[in-house]
Amino acid sequence: MTEATDKTKRAAIVVAALLIGQLVASRALRDGFFLSHFEPSALPTMMTGSAILSVIVVLGSTRVLRGIAPARSMPLLFVGSALLFVVEWALSLYFPRVIAVVLYLHIMSLGAVVTSGFWSVVNERFDPYAAKQLIARIGGGASVGGVLGGVSVWWGASSLEIPTMILILGVLNAACAIGIIQIGAGDHDTARTDAPPDSTTQIFRATPYLRHLALLVALGAFCQATYDYVFKARAAAIFETSAELVSFFALFYMALNLVTFVVQNLLAQRSLKLFGLTFTVGTLPGSGAIFGAIALAFPGLPAAAAMRGGIGVTENSLFRSGYELLFTPILPEKKRPTKTLIDVGGDKIGTALGGAAAFIVLAIAPSVANVLLVMAGIIASVCGVYVTRRLHFGYVASLEESLRAGSLSLESVEIADATTQFAVEEIREALGRSDALRREELGTTSTPDQGVDLSILVEREQLRSGLDDSTRTATSRAQPAQAHAPYRPPPLPIEPEELDEITIAIGHLRSADPDRVGQVLRVHSPLPSELVSHTIPLLRDERVAELAFEALSRVAAANTGALLDALRKTWTDLTTRRRLCEMLGRLATQRSANGLIEMLSDRDFELRFRAAQSLYQIHRQNPRLRIPEDRIYEAAEVEAAACHGRWLSRTALDSRISPTPAIESVEGRRVNQGLTYIWSLLLAVLDPEPLKLAIRALTSPTGGHRGTGLEYMENVLPPPLMSALRPLFLDLRLATGVVRSRASILTEVMSDRADESRDLAALKRHIDELRGRRA
Repeated sequence: MTEATDKTKRAAIVVAALLIGQLVASRALRDGFFLSHFEPSALPTMMTGSAILSVIVVLGSTRVLRGIAPARSMPLLFVGSALLFVVEWALSLYFPRVIAVVLYLHIMSLGAVVTSGFWSVVNERFDPYAAKQLIARIGGGASVGGVLGGVSVWWGASSLEIPTMILILGVLNAACAIGIIQIGAGDHDTARTDAPPDSTTQIFRATPYLRHLALLVALGAFCQATYDYVFKARAAAIFETSAELVSFFALFYMALNLVTFVVQNLLAQRSLKLFGLTFTVGTLPGSGAIFGAIALAFPGLPAAAAMRGGIGVTENSLFRSGYELLFTPILPEKKRPTKTLIDVGGDKIGTALGGAAAFIVLAIAPSVANVLLVMAGIIASVCGVYVTRRLHFGYVASLEESLRAGSLSLESVEIADATTQFAVEEIREALGRSDALRREELGTTSTPDQGVDLSILVEREQLRSGLDDSTRTATSRAQPAQAHAPYRPPPLPIEPEELDEITIAIGHLRSADPDRVGQVLRVHSPLPSELVSHTIPLLRDERVAELAFEALSRVAAANTGALLDALRKTWTDLTTRRRLCEMLGRLATQRSANGLIEMLSDRDFELRFRAAQSLYQIHRQNPRLRIPEDRIYEAAEVEAAACHGRWLSRTALDSRISPTPAIESVEGRRVNQGLTYIWSLLLAVLDPEPLKLAIRALTSPTGGHRGTGLEYMENVLPPPLMSALRPLFLDLRLATGVVRSRASILTEVMSDRADESRDLAALKRHIDELRGRRA
């Protein structure tokens, strides 16, 4: 996943607040409106019916929207929900009992779908590291929205009519659709559509981890359904009118979300760090068992409210913080077809079973229905605790699968807890052992007919014998100078023939011998991940830099994390960092783009210059990459201000003191390079065709052409950046100097200059289009 702008993160928090706020309001309105027209005994039927309808909606939406990314499909669902609220508002005055049923089914069926869809958008929009940093803020925003939703319904119950509140829910759903569009702006990714129709079933059949997640969700939903009935039945026995019921449920949900906000901020992150993912997820069934036992010991509405509220708080704080992270290592081709089915399908199946259990208990033993249903919820919670313990093994297996597939890298996995850290270490060792075993089998059992290069096998033996020679030579050289040599730890009691191939290869890579390095890079092709960190320092050695560059380039996609780590380290020598920038320019991925964007704030200009060029190159290869314009404009503005200061200091010198023309001086050449750096940045975020025309116009000695180019820049650049660049654009000495820049990008831009008049006319048309859009 990729870095998102602050604007996108704020949008995610706001949408979470709006979503949970309208969900809390709709639940309070749903329960109060329904129970004011029907008896509590009708609840099991509605719970079962709405759950079945939800499963139908999920299956249908999954099949129809499977090829569309969640960021593009969810606004459609929110708009559909908003339109349904408008229709219900229009008919509620004439058919209140019918609309009470329709509203209940609507909120129960679509509410879970849009909630799951929102988390899917967040899960795909933000990479695992960013999601972990942001999830607490999103949860906090959701809790605040829940409190505000509860307060709004509590106030509206005494001040507004029920139909008016239904219409307000429609407006909030429309606002959520707009917010989802903002979160997914620029994201045009689509899911794979070449899978067979039964691929979802095959995925569940082949992945026990996903089945355990679905079972955990279903058990939790069953428990909540039974507790929910007991709670609402006790409330309906005390409050009679619609306004009283709506006010009570509004206050209850408001208090629930207020406590959720406190727990989310105080305990969620601490639980993840101290106890791990599986423990944090297991708090939901654990709390269900504890609060159910309390409700059995103390019958009545307060204990029932504590039971229902306690499990609700746990679900929306601790459980949600861990549950969403359990999906981060799952491959996208498995996650997209199954996550909504698990979130909503599992939830609604559990709800349907809970409603059926309530229906049966009410028919057989209505006098002790509440006690039996609470006991059923406790049993489901105990089963959920057992299922939670099985999730650890599936989580580790999913991590390993993603690491092998290159979806994650060991260098970039964010350690959220001790469990994950231990899992990553286990996977690291397992991958090393399996790779060594695979290489051993390849070297001992393969034949030329199987496509194995025998010369490589011979070179392996030469490498091993070379290590023997180098070890003996190093030992013999060290003997005479032992008295004056610095302390070194004694060698390990391991003979060279006992070392594995990777250790031998590392020794040769660190020897700085071009022949040995060349042998290693030829034998180990493609380069194993264990050798990547030892090959990166070779980029500074001119004797083997080209070989190392090509070897790393072939495995750059699977080892982007290691390359970015080396690039970010300021103690890495500049030659290596510059070549890493060039290497990342060949890798047109969002992660590579994010790393290059980080380098735009580096102190070394040459590094910033190469990062900008590489950023432009990968943007050309993959225009769908999300490159934050504000970061680009900020970097360009900083460079423009520095160039302006340098140019003023050089042009202020009297020609008798410095006879060298300003543009030929050291400062002038630096300003020239700075302008080329700015052009490279702008080409990565603006429409390249008109911008290239503007560059040609601004570098033309003809005043009219340069004026047209300047007018275009005035229309597309932010005012602060344009203010910093305007003095440089207006100076003719700099305009003609840019043509002589050494940048390949600018050479490419300036090479096609067949018809200046045609270029100028095209640029003027672009300016007219910009003005038309503003008008």
